[in-house]
Amino acid sequence: MLSGMWVSPTARGQGVGRLLVDAVHRWAAEQGAGRLVARVFDDNAPAVGLYAALGFAVDGPVVVSRRDPSRTWHSWVRPVVGAPPGS
Repeated sequence: MLSGMWVSPTARGQGVGRLLVDAVHRWAAEQGAGRLVARVFDDNAPAVGLYAALGFAVDGPVVVSRRDPSRTWHSWVRPVVGAPPGS
């Protein structure tokens, strides 16, 4: 489960998010995990774009945030198979 991943605004757009997800993917593969799961707020366009570009797909229903009912999120899932895609 990827949770609360955050990249400093000064480092965004430089591939840091991809590197972080790839590192988690490698670790998950070493642990024998079958998939990576990230919970992404629907109004976070940069995060949605990142996970979509990295091969994640929406999995499951929309969930209303308990802390802020005006926000919703989805689980995004990507299989873990060997090396990360594109590495």
